[in-house]
Amino acid sequence: MARVPLARTVVFGAVALLLFLLVVLPFGWVLKNSFHDDITGAWTLGNYARIFQSADLLEPLFNSLLLAVATAVIAVGIGVPLAWLVSRTDLPFRRTIRVLTLTAFVTPSFIGATGWILLAAPNSGWLNALWRSLAGAEAGPLLNIYSMTGAIFICGIYTVPYSFTMVSSALDEMAVELEDAAATLGSGTLRTMLSITIPLVTPAVIASFILSFIQGLTLFGVPAFLLTPTGIPVVTTKLAEFYQLFPPEIYMAAAYCMPLLLVTAMLFWMRRRILGRKQFVTISGKSRAGRRIALGAARWPAFGAALLLPLVSVFLPYAALLLVSLTRAWGQGLSWENLSLHWYWWALFGNSETHTAIVNSLLFSTLAATLCVMLGTVVAYLVERRMVFGASLFGAVATVPIIIPGIVMSVGFFAAYTRAPLNLYGTPLLLVAAFAATFLPIAYAHGGSILKGIGPELERAARSLGAGEGRTFLSITIPLMGGGLLSGWFLVFIPIIRELSVAVFLITPKTNVMTTLIYNAKDGGNYEAVCAMSVLLLLITLALVAAAGPLTRLTTVRRTSRKSGRKTAPAEGVLPT
Repeated sequence: MARVPLARTVVFGAVALLLFLLVVLPFGWVLKNSFHDDITGAWTLGNYARIFQSADLLEPLFNSLLLAVATAVIAVGIGVPLAWLVSRTDLPFRRTIRVLTLTAFVTPSFIGATGWILLAAPNSGWLNALWRSLAGAEAGPLLNIYSMTGAIFICGIYTVPYSFTMVSSALDEMAVELEDAAATLGSGTLRTMLSITIPLVTPAVIASFILSFIQGLTLFGVPAFLLTPTGIPVVTTKLAEFYQLFPPEIYMAAAYCMPLLLVTAMLFWMRRRILGRKQFVTISGKSRAGRRIALGAARWPAFGAALLLPLVSVFLPYAALLLVSLTRAWGQGLSWENLSLHWYWWALFGNSETHTAIVNSLLFSTLAATLCVMLGTVVAYLVERRMVFGASLFGAVATVPIIIPGIVMSVGFFAAYTRAPLNLYGTPLLLVAAFAATFLPIAYAHGGSILKGIGPELERAARSLGAGEGRTFLSITIPLMGGGLLSGWFLVFIPIIRELSVAVFLITPKTNVMTTLIYNAKDGGNYEAVCAMSVLLLLITLALVAAAGPLTRLTTVRRTSRKSGRKTAPAEGVLPT
């Protein structure tokens, strides 16, 4: 039997242990707890029977499904045509529309909901006040954001960027020869789009629909902000209620997570069944999209339509948040005397709780993103290079969190790590581990996509010259992945720093982060402070997004320069000695 190197055995064992602690153990506890009674602690199926026998528990399920379906329909219905306009037509200011849509992408939806509360609350919303000034004081509110329609609207506009990004990426990479052939044969623009373009990006459309559906199903912040005040329950807010009861019904909450898991797992299974045996080749050896479809007289009307999404998801809510954050007292209206930076000073220097939350958000997100990318990259390396027997099982385990909603992950970590012998409650490690586990599929998929583009020849050459596995990985593979690893780190860091549902059951006053602090402060009704903290969180996130591109390009340029240098000096060898 061939001898397995010690280093490979150690890495294999460490990865197996981490995947067990981050994925298998929390999920196992959720499953185990779901079969226990909260009062007696005995094994039972009573929790599941209660779900299907109680109207109070069935109503949130139906509401969640309605919210998820409507969110997915809006996201795909707007995102796909918008992606086509930006990627394949001569729409004016395409790059600006793309940037503004991606700005909505990095905006936490519950912060967008806060902005729209200021705009469309039935009594105090600015748009309703404007409506009354035009229609008369007796007129009812024009808009009511505290409703299922309002929640669907907010979830939809902040989920559109998911479908836009996925479909526009597919369109950008698609060759144009089929569209050219259709145009040559007399097909019009609309017919070409419906019969050629859209079918070729079907995998991206289906994937974006599933992702949007899961977003609508698992969001916690928007329903908590908009539906809880009016007594409309969904599954995620009902889970929070179980934890707020005295005594808390933790085992019942675990059972109530299962419908979410079943629905998301079924969606991924359906996607596999639908796309499994079909081929959608959009990248060939021929030129990619270069010719843009002329919109003619519809060019500027299309631009106006494309601008609607940034208007409702960025301009209006951002303006509302900024204006309220700059007023000392929102109820006194806008005046020079009322304008102040008081709440920013309060958030940054005058309130120790806010200061701690800002530091915690940056520190925990940095540590979690680093752990996530390191583990995801190593797992991807083991799988892609087939380093050990059964490596594909590691990849499967690393992918499992993609079907586990964030709030279910929070329930799992609460169950697994708030008891002996691994009682981590109240420690930063608990939040860092939960964040890393939630976004591990992104890091794993990103690492795998980079490794697929790097041939194994250099690694084989290093081993033939006597380098061990660890040295080959660190001196050959990691430098070649350089810029990709950095972009992957930002890809994980940004959703972590704006994540709410994963942290909501795990934080304590010492481990509070920005998102949970905003969520708790909103219940106190201090909208000036909430808006100031929301603007600070948005500024941090947008600054990181702005820095990600140049840093990644800089790393890539340096790596390319080093590679070019090696080509001109082959005698220097592959490995440093």
